[in-house]
Amino acid sequence: MLGHGPGVLWAMFVGGVLWVVLGYFRFLTPLGLDVTFRDDLGYSQILRTELFLLYNLPGVLALLLTAWAALSYLTTLRTARTGLKRAAQVFALLASLLGLVAAAGQIIQVDPLTTGGLRLGAPILGLALFLAGLSVGRDSNRQEGHQRLLVLELILLGVIGMATLPVGTIIYALALLPHVFGTGLSALFGAGWIILGFSLRNETVKDAGAAYA
Repeated sequence: MLGHGPGVLWAMFVGGVLWVVLGYFRFLTPLGLDVTFRDDLGYSQILRTELFLLYNLPGVLALLLTAWAALSYLTTLRTARTGLKRAAQVFALLASLLGLVAAAGQIIQVDPLTTGGLRLGAPILGLALFLAGLSVGRDSNRQEGHQRLLVLELILLGVIGMATLPVGTIIYALALLPHVFGTGLSALFGAGWIILGFSLRNETVKDAGAAYA
């Protein structure tokens, strides 16, 4: 099944790990700064190409993998709330497009494209997951114990994803929070994807067992 297949689950697992890696490199910059903001240009200029790739490539890959996984899962999601499902699919597709924008920034070495794609892509992907959770949660036919847990996971993961935008703004634009908060939030987002992958894997095993029973 597309929404629960091995490829989708591996995309969630690997993407989750990469979100954690992004949080470490992007917010803590352990090897030094890769970009610096130029007031005369109005955007950040790349200082060291190798660090720019190291710090951002995990996030680009994470966004592309998890957005694809979300789209694949939503394709096979059965729910009576079709409006919420369609909205979730639109936002997941938009997150995928922003992942491509971020990838283009990596290729042509333009920081605003990469940074903008990642900073907008993560919260939009979170919104897609949040709407997916609402879609499943409001379906009266999906209130078994494991489905309630899935609803909770989708909604919480969506909230964490959406929180990356305001937290990033507070850290970088307002300088009101230490960068470690961004690292922690990105790690939570990544861990959430890994947990979601395991939950869907268990659901797939149960469905397969029921089919052979």
